[in-house]
Amino acid sequence: MNYPAHIRRDDAGREIVQTVAAHNRQCAVYTRAAAPPGMEQTAYLAGLLHDMGKYTEAFKQYIERKARGEEARRGSVNHTFAGARYALERWHTDAGQTFRNATSELLAFAIGAHHGQFDCISPDGADGFRHRLTTEGTGYEQARANFLQLCENEQTLDRLFDEAVKEVQAALDRLRPLGDSQKELLFYLALLARHTLSAVIEGDRRDTAEFMRTADPAAYPEVPSACWADRLAVLESRLAAFPNTESIDQVRKSISDRCRMAAGRGSGVFRLNVPTGGGKTLASLRYALAAAAEGKKRIFFVIPLLSVLEQNAKVIRDFLGDDRLILEHHSNVVQEKSEEKLDYNELLLENWQAPMVITTLVQLLNTLLAGQSSCIRRMNALRDSVIVIDEVQSVPRRLLSEFNLALNYLASYCGASVVLCSATQPCLEQTAHRLRYAAEPELVPQEQSWQTVFRRTEIIDRSVPDFTVEELAGFACEQAGKHGSLLLICNTRTQARALYAALQGRWKGLRFHLSNAMCMAHRMQTMTAIQKALDDHAPVICISTQLVEAGVDFSFGCVIRVLAGLDNIVQSAGRCNRSGDHGRLYPVYIVRLRGENLSHLKEIRECQQAAASVLLQYSRTPTAFANDLAGEAAVQSYYRALYDEMKQGAQDYPLPGGQTLLDYLSVNQTGRGHCAVKNDYLFGQAFATAGQAFHVFDDNTTDVLTPFAGGAELIDSLGSPQASYDLPYRQALFQQTGRFSVSLYQYELDRLRESGGVYALCDGAVLALLPEFYSDQTGFSPDGDQNTFMEV
Repeated sequence: MNYPAHIRRDDAGREIVQTVAAHNRQCAVYTRAAAPPGMEQTAYLAGLLHDMGKYTEAFKQYIERKARGEEARRGSVNHTFAGARYALERWHTDAGQTFRNATSELLAFAIGAHHGQFDCISPDGADGFRHRLTTEGTGYEQARANFLQLCENEQTLDRLFDEAVKEVQAALDRLRPLGDSQKELLFYLALLARHTLSAVIEGDRRDTAEFMRTADPAAYPEVPSACWADRLAVLESRLAAFPNTESIDQVRKSISDRCRMAAGRGSGVFRLNVPTGGGKTLASLRYALAAAAEGKKRIFFVIPLLSVLEQNAKVIRDFLGDDRLILEHHSNVVQEKSEEKLDYNELLLENWQAPMVITTLVQLLNTLLAGQSSCIRRMNALRDSVIVIDEVQSVPRRLLSEFNLALNYLASYCGASVVLCSATQPCLEQTAHRLRYAAEPELVPQEQSWQTVFRRTEIIDRSVPDFTVEELAGFACEQAGKHGSLLLICNTRTQARALYAALQGRWKGLRFHLSNAMCMAHRMQTMTAIQKALDDHAPVICISTQLVEAGVDFSFGCVIRVLAGLDNIVQSAGRCNRSGDHGRLYPVYIVRLRGENLSHLKEIRECQQAAASVLLQYSRTPTAFANDLAGEAAVQSYYRALYDEMKQGAQDYPLPGGQTLLDYLSVNQTGRGHCAVKNDYLFGQAFATAGQAFHVFDDNTTDVLTPFAGGAELIDSLGSPQASYDLPYRQALFQQTGRFSVSLYQYELDRLRESGGVYALCDGAVLALLPEFYSDQTGFSPDGDQNTFMEV
């Protein structure tokens, strides 16, 4: 008897069946191709066993009902337990933490989690392995017998397992030197298990998509090194045409040339510490192409902010010269679809198999830590890659441990070349769980003479005494009058709205506001208007939140920064005098706002305190900092002060109840302590609990569609009769909402509902804002006017 894994119909309506044996075998081949380094046989075995549970009469009836279009609830037949149970039953013993047992556990997890992670040991002590061994009613005996008869025999399986044991032992030998503690080693093993699971998911989804004809087998190309060399030659020919007469041109060329030469260093974690205006984007692109030409499989550019991502993506596309190589993966392009309607672009988004991926920090961290299968699947694409992470200081401090250890794993075990870019490099080697930089970490060692070339501003501490809103508005007008243009950066939306309002009647020139209270289309339109005003040398003041601090190519005559972290201050200074009038230094003022309420913003408060301590030291002995608050000495002193004040576990992603994500993914003391039955698993991590708990940014927000510009038309269309019955039409509208939406916190949404400012469309699928609650100048207005209240 043949057991079907999948059934589709051809163009003539005939039923085409893929057997479980055919699917398992091809999945094994694809899983092996996506395996962690040196784990090819382990991955092959996991792929081979992953759908053993489909060899039952119950699953056969389920898939046949589904093919006939009859009711067949997805997940109603358990098919993931059988392969995991077989791996434990056949190869696990009571001998403790042996390599054989570790291999059996790794296989059981990778097989059993391919449709969703599970806790090996849950925080309340439930044993996930035992649960899969003892659960009745899964048809295990039938599935096992049919698998051994129709797919693979036990002699071959035992031989594959013996080879897998050797691979796991070798992997442990490679990972052990990376761990400074048992906790770190177990976290690396968790990453190895996740990586293996990623390969299984990739193999399973790829073969399924190919059989169901939603993907072309030829759609997974590997770019040969010669192609990267060609792209590098195109870039270098463009760079050669750049002017090279001014000193700044020569320094930029030197930085770019050194990045090119550094590509031969191989794998590792590197720093690219380039001052604002140093040509970082093109220099890092040149490094990445040269490293790929040396044998890396693909290139990732990881950028924290969408506005910066879109700007940098345009530069990369322009200089790469071949859009076919590039995939952008971020919230403005990602659209979820049902599994039955996968297309090639969605497959690329799910598996990151494109030659070059431009994505956000959120997507990278989700790939490494989040619980969704679509995130886990992408992890295998990071092997043997070049990963350029821009503005690395943006990584949330509460997850520095997981970030550092994951990069150690990627660089030291997976052969990745990781480049951390920032003008304010954090000292990640001095954190609780340190980042292991390469032996020569600096791609471009700094030269003292460069500081003179790039120094365009002077940071001036005016934080004592503090300013009222009215006083600061007056000071801003005074400085804008002197310097022609001024940027004032605040910590909260509330401050930005209040200061913008306070300028009315005081400032006769152009006045702009920028914050995340404005939808993306509104922000981009405003930024274009600001740039035009600066290009025209019009008198202008811009009041903004920190969204303009990094990577936005504005050049104001003066910047005022409300006290925050020193990294924020230095990044803000990068928006001043970018055009480089080296005849004098332009001022960047640090100020305090009286009555500033940061009660909900603990991280900003802590950054303020660390920056204030550096400012105090600087005021006493500026020579100790080379008379430069933006210099390396001041920045490193700031990060040391910031990290030293963090409590134990504060960098490990703290969770309610005193636990941390790092603990769940390593020793899992709570779960092991609650186990009713003693076990000695090496893999005891609470994978599912950790994956569900992980969010890059701890914010409970909801997207609300605004009536700004095209948003009003979208609101009308979503409320039309056609949208109520025409699902493709509605889906096409949904795909356009991102640019016209703002993210609101729950308390903001509750307040809007109380005042009737928000309403539902498409049976609640979309929330829309009434026009009186959105200002064409400042965006979302919580009370339908310009009154302020606490928001972030």
